[in-house]
Amino acid sequence: MATTQPRPSAKTQAAKTRVRTGDKVFSKRLPHGIRLRVATVRSTLGLSQVEFSRVTGYSLRSIAGWEGGKPLSDSARQKLVETDRLRAALGEILPPDELGEWMRTPNPAFEGQTPIQILERGESDRLWQMIFQIDANVAN
Repeated sequence: MATTQPRPSAKTQAAKTRVRTGDKVFSKRLPHGIRLRVATVRSTLGLSQVEFSRVTGYSLRSIAGWEGGKPLSDSARQKLVETDRLRAALGEILPPDELGEWMRTPNPAFEGQTPIQILERGESDRLWQMIFQIDANVAN
């Protein structure tokens, strides 16, 4: 007599990933932090998935996949950590609930470009320079 096991819930299924090794496919449980971390960094910046994709340089499909539980590559994890550090530094000088709007607003300090455009072009050092100047009370 064969016994049947209950089907995992949708929540449990979302926390698993399939790993293919040769002819075999294994399911592996992911730490919940991986799935939530991308969404948390993005949402605390006040950005949509499309905007976060522009900021990080990763595709919208990758962002959605990571938020859905797919594992991050080492380079994606590094970019996410860098983006989170920038978010934390900006959160020290701006009210956290205003970060998203600030990121979308053209800024005279960046020749009328938005901070999203600056990050999209790979010029995060310009934002860091602004943060350091504000911290040192030398910003205009």
